[in-house]
Amino acid sequence: MKNKFMNNSISAEVMAAFLDGNATAQESAEIIGALSEDAGLRELLHISRAVDAELGLMHQQSDLIPMTAMAATCNEDSYCSLECEKYVLRMLNIDFDEEQLLANAIQNGWQKRNGTALYNVGRHLEEQGLVVMRRYESSVDDIIGALNMGQNIIVAVDGGELLGDRTYEIAEDILLGKMPDHTVVVLSVDPDAKSVTIYDPNSPNPKDIYPLEQFEDAWNDSKNYMVTIATSDMKTYIPCPIDLSDVELADELNELREAIAENAHDVWAAERQAQGWTYGAKRDDLKKETPCMVAYSQLPESEKTFDREMAMNTLKLLTKLGYDIVKRKK
Repeated sequence: MKNKFMNNSISAEVMAAFLDGNATAQESAEIIGALSEDAGLRELLHISRAVDAELGLMHQQSDLIPMTAMAATCNEDSYCSLECEKYVLRMLNIDFDEEQLLANAIQNGWQKRNGTALYNVGRHLEEQGLVVMRRYESSVDDIIGALNMGQNIIVAVDGGELLGDRTYEIAEDILLGKMPDHTVVVLSVDPDAKSVTIYDPNSPNPKDIYPLEQFEDAWNDSKNYMVTIATSDMKTYIPCPIDLSDVELADELNELREAIAENAHDVWAAERQAQGWTYGAKRDDLKKETPCMVAYSQLPESEKTFDREMAMNTLKLLTKLGYDIVKRKK
């Protein structure tokens, strides 16, 4: 009986060879070509990857935050992020020197030869005194809300899913993982027409309209990363920390919680002492006195809890970003 996941033109033997990395170039091309048309085949590959991850044969990437991914897809060089930020500056009628902007980006490490890390998108705008906020796991409603507030928006996407070959992009997502490699400026969203208008540095058009579904598919590759830009007179600030509730740390890291928290307090206290702060029964900014200028063991539980959470959330964030924390052998 035919496997319900199998494409009629692809045998089980060929699929097995492909999954093991032993398929011929022609066989691989046939499978990749079938991916865009056959949902069952795509499901089979997703299941295979999930099983391999469960067995430890590969690293599961689906829950990682691609903060260090590089926005590098552009018609010339790897300046898509820079081009988006220049576009926003022009929209806000802010004068700038293009050569100086690029020089500053390179000097500060925001612009690398292979692009701009997602966490650095918007740095040029910060230098211009604009209010820049970054968040992951956003929604189209978040975009609409920001636009209604008069904010400008840059999002990270898989550039190929907007202008590239759909067959190849589907295969890339399944076989190589989601790859946010491009940034665009969102200009408007039409919920009724289910469309999005964007400025894309890769496109020859000043504005491009895409079906909402296609845009969301490309945007999902970045875990829905959104950078909002507002003028300094806009004081609305809504913190959007990365959700770390699904991250479980190894037992040895949990055991280090108290040591990490204590050191964090000592670092804080040393900096405060260098600024002239001393102990005081009540906080007094004019006298530079604070009741927290004591040893960690003397802190109230509320302060210890704050230090513990900060320490552990930092470790969890590193895990969420795809880093492994491994103790060196003696």
